[in-house]
Amino acid sequence: MKRISLLFLALIALLTGCQAAAPETPSNQYQTGVHLQAQFEVPDPLEGFPPSHEIMNYLLWLPEGFGEDPDKKWPLIYFLHGSGDAEYDSTFVMSYGLPEVLLAGDQPEDFPFVVVSPQTYPNIPWWGGDVPRVLNALLDDVIERYQIDEQRMYLTGLSMGGYGSWFQASLYPGRFAALVSISGSGYRTPQVPPEEFLCSVEDVPAWVIHGATDNISEPFIAEQFAMAYRDVCGAELQFTMYDDVGHFGAYHRAYRDPALYEWLLEHTLPQQP
Repeated sequence: MKRISLLFLALIALLTGCQAAAPETPSNQYQTGVHLQAQFEVPDPLEGFPPSHEIMNYLLWLPEGFGEDPDKKWPLIYFLHGSGDAEYDSTFVMSYGLPEVLLAGDQPEDFPFVVVSPQTYPNIPWWGGDVPRVLNALLDDVIERYQIDEQRMYLTGLSMGGYGSWFQASLYPGRFAALVSISGSGYRTPQVPPEEFLCSVEDVPAWVIHGATDNISEPFIAEQFAMAYRDVCGAELQFTMYDDVGHFGAYHRAYRDPALYEWLLEHTLPQQP
């Protein structure tokens, strides 16, 4: 039996200073249009890791209309945050990127996605330790609990999460219909990796977005990686370099662009036999 504890909190209350937790979401009723804090109990935690690694926190956002039709399946965006916080708590994760856009209500009017935003462990990147396996298990649990269309699951991340999205897609090829990395593309190395590694995810269409004035993640390396993914692997690749923004401005703009979500929905995995 699985192993999950979901404790939902309306994060609007957190951000307004309210200390009381919202009541647990009933199984036959969904809270849509707000972020909900949840916990995933990790199956088979590895020995030697601290007890805190037996749980992965994540944010869940359900679109308007979710749950009204029990037969409807919804596309999912898996969002990986960047670095910069000691604890990676919910307030930090919602302060930028796609969660911040949803909190501000700046997403397109037609936004049919379930959004899951995992929160990694302090001082451990998305590709470190047991994190990729935990991310994959968390995704399995979300699919089991919610009405997710497994042919329309999309992976995105910014900065550390941008790199993390490539690692995750490479370790679990065939899981995601498309990938968008912003202000961090590749495997966090100054050189393009060997072809056998670079092309391990060649069937995943990717959109690489970067700011030309980025002084945290080198724009030239991101472009070099993207062009190699297209030219060496023959992969479907869209590349955007914003001339007038840097590291933070790139994802502030990209996640507000309706074209990003239209592009995602153009991509669907084939039905499994």
